[in-house]
Amino acid sequence: MPKLQSDIRGCGIMEMNQLQSLLPKPGWIFTKNEFADLIHEVNPQYSERSVYWLLRKLQQENKIQKLGKNIFETVCQEKQKMPYTYEHSSEWNQIVSGIEKEYPLVDFQAWELIQLNEFVNHQIAHNTVFIEVEDMLEEAVFHTLKSKFPCVLLFPSEETFYRYRSPEQTIVILKLISEAPKPVGQPYSAPLEKLLVDLFSRKLTGHLIERAEYPAVYEEAFSKYLIDQKKMFRYARRRGVEEEMKELIRTSTNIKLITKER
Repeated sequence: MPKLQSDIRGCGIMEMNQLQSLLPKPGWIFTKNEFADLIHEVNPQYSERSVYWLLRKLQQENKIQKLGKNIFETVCQEKQKMPYTYEHSSEWNQIVSGIEKEYPLVDFQAWELIQLNEFVNHQIAHNTVFIEVEDMLEEAVFHTLKSKFPCVLLFPSEETFYRYRSPEQTIVILKLISEAPKPVGQPYSAPLEKLLVDLFSRKLTGHLIERAEYPAVYEEAFSKYLIDQKKMFRYARRRGVEEEMKELIRTSTNIKLITKER
């Protein structure tokens, strides 16, 4: 008999029931190592492969969800979190398709200001499409879009943005910061982890909504969607805003942060 099957049969049905009873209430965030410690309290004979199998089993039964590499969370069956996706506007799709056609090898991400309407109380009326382009190619993309769209701004300051933006459609070209989280599932669409970090930027993206809205934005995002905290805070560290973000989350929200690096 394969060792994995032997381990699992050795644990028995009673032990699986014990396992579910040992899992704390929904919202508990834990690592693979912490889960292994929990299992070994019940049966020290469990192998690493058996622990992995149990994690997979709990995921299949929707008892836990994966938040990132070796990071999991116990979930409420009535309110299961989903990966973040957004149905972009036709304008966004037109712009992205144009860039992809003209510069098929360029690394870029795009998002819309109205995406934040899902999370804020004061709704945003005028949309802006942000295009973040890899270093050294921002001006090339700017000139291409400038020839096709009436209002395109390159690296605008907060003052320039609010002075020259169009009431109909504005496109802003920015530099894509290295180590920015990569799009998942939706090509070129900026991940939610990236948007949450960019709100703390000391440049334009940190002045798009009122700071008083931030706690509600984070509460809503974390309650509805799977957030990879490791990925988010790695990018926040790159942008120099990690501690500022963590301070706001800890003091102004009920969000439970991962307390240890694994």
